[in-house]
Amino acid sequence: MFEFLNTTGLRKWIPQMIEEAKREMVIIVPFIKTSKNVYESLLEADKRGVETLMVYREESLKPEEKKKLLAISNLNLLHHPNVHAKCYMNESHLLITSMNLYEYSELNNREMGILIDKSIYEYSSDSPIDAAIEEIKKIINSSTLEKESWETKELGFEIDIIKDRRGRAEDYCRKLSKVFIHKRFEVLEHQNGNYGHICKNYSDNIDIIYEHRIEIDIIDSNEIIRNIYYSIPRGEYSYEGFKFYWNSLKSGIYLYADSNHEMWSNISEEEDKMRLMRSGVDIVIEEIKKVK
Repeated sequence: MFEFLNTTGLRKWIPQMIEEAKREMVIIVPFIKTSKNVYESLLEADKRGVETLMVYREESLKPEEKKKLLAISNLNLLHHPNVHAKCYMNESHLLITSMNLYEYSELNNREMGILIDKSIYEYSSDSPIDAAIEEIKKIINSSTLEKESWETKELGFEIDIIKDRRGRAEDYCRKLSKVFIHKRFEVLEHQNGNYGHICKNYSDNIDIIYEHRIEIDIIDSNEIIRNIYYSIPRGEYSYEGFKFYWNSLKSGIYLYADSNHEMWSNISEEEDKMRLMRSGVDIVIEEIKKVK
């Protein structure tokens, strides 16, 4: 969940976070004078297509350091007149620390920081990650853009890792709508403050909610629901490649990927998983239609 880091730990983790970034990296520090190790990590990330967003304090960057940063193609460089925060964030971790991106600090200062595993708070309604992202967005909004990344030039300024949970849910709905073609998903806000993805009337009187599982809700009379309940296959492994649960007339139908089945063995892309889950939903709905 949390890991305390001293100077030695920070020297390890700051370049490691850059190296582990898959698509995006955010760095907010007042002062920058990159060590060879950190700068090489930034260049390697650039070669991998990682988009880096960096905010520093206005007038604190020396010409030779600016020249180095301007050589990073996929870098958004911004400055802020009074930023004093120091944080580093990629897709999986957030590091809040006293250390600048500064070689002298790495070698001489007594520094400390807290490393947070973001996955711990993925479904939390009271997440410190959300509060940190909100502050990061405010800093970025009030900064001056000095250099655009090539992605910003080509596609516009959009950094996914600084989106809040609703923003991420909206993005996921767009992906689902693309995979499910003519089905339209929208954000579903739960009472606990979390967000899901719902397609209303996926089939006549049937809604589906797509999260870590799929919930199929039949919106019909008790008599029709009872007839379906006792007519369709309801065993855990009734549908090949999926786990199926319908435990009572008052509950929804729950469909999970059967991770032990060979059909899931080579699935790594999210959209491929969505397509397979769609096939499972359609199989179950066809069984329901036979009864209705």
